[in-house]
Amino acid sequence: MSNIISKIMKEKLDTQNINYDYILYVPLHKKRERKRGFNQSKLIAKKLGKIENIKVLDSIYRNKNTTKLFKLTNEERSREVKNAFGFYKSINLCKDKNVLLIDDIFTTGSTVNEISKILKLKGVKKIYICTFLTRINCY
Repeated sequence: MSNIISKIMKEKLDTQNINYDYILYVPLHKKRERKRGFNQSKLIAKKLGKIENIKVLDSIYRNKNTTKLFKLTNEERSREVKNAFGFYKSINLCKDKNVLLIDDIFTTGSTVNEISKILKLKGVKKIYICTFLTRINCY
């Protein structure tokens, strides 16, 4: 499935006039990833990186095992993801660079907004968000 999704994302990205130096992805908490057996955003990012010949960095980790966000209101989502992410030293490669951040589903933007705030503080020049699905009728 990640093969198909990454190809669709590439087609869409090709219609945009953006340039990025690295690809990042929204991480799952290690317990959730272990239970699920995979991180869909990571799989999509890796496939897209291979297609685009752009390095995918494993730079972000989730240090808080957040509750499933789809059950929460916008306010609750923002509170839940606050301080939920940390960064490995490889994030320093992104200083003064443009990055593409992959997330599987964009609902309210709480997750990518939280990560983006920190990326800007880390010196990332531009952050482009690419998601496969977006939720309709977000509350």
